[in-house]
Amino acid sequence: MTAKPERAAAHGMVAVAHVAKPHGIRGELCMDIHAGSPLLFAPGRTLFLAVPNLKGGGLARPKPFEIAASRQHTGRMLVTLTGVPDRTAADLLRGAEVYIAEADLPPPDEGEEYLFRLLGSKVFLPDVGEAAGAEIGVFEAILDTPGQITWVIRGKGGEEILFPAVPQFILGLDAKRKEIVIDPPPGLLELYLAKPE
Repeated sequence: MTAKPERAAAHGMVAVAHVAKPHGIRGELCMDIHAGSPLLFAPGRTLFLAVPNLKGGGLARPKPFEIAASRQHTGRMLVTLTGVPDRTAADLLRGAEVYIAEADLPPPDEGEEYLFRLLGSKVFLPDVGEAAGAEIGVFEAILDTPGQITWVIRGKGGEEILFPAVPQFILGLDAKRKEIVIDPPPGLLELYLAKPE
């Protein structure tokens, strides 16, 4: 049972990448991708880019761009967009968050789910052992940490629990019921839920 790490955005869009920098002089963009599939970056598809808002922070409203070309390069995606002819134009998109329409996502594989659909889910322990079926808290956020995805679970008492979201610790995902069952490594919950003396 695994989950795909795409991030949720407002208005039916899903964040799939981040523009790191321009690449070369012909308008190519170097993107760090969050999405599990490079097929989302196929020529002819539409991406929506939201550039950092210099006044007041945050991001500007996403604007659509058609993909003219794309290729993988040293763990990143190099993408050429229609209407971005040179490095100067590409540099204006530095730091942009890259979205696709949620409707354009392929259906998840059997036993998998998109993480953004699980945000807000209640998190439970398995139905075995001393704390069988106990509710731990709510799946609140996703951290893209080196080596693995980390989930932020807000404990019932308001504690922030950082959970290593690796397949052996995730027993069940149900986006419709908004429920997740986890089997955390020994001592993890005690670390976060221990009462200070």
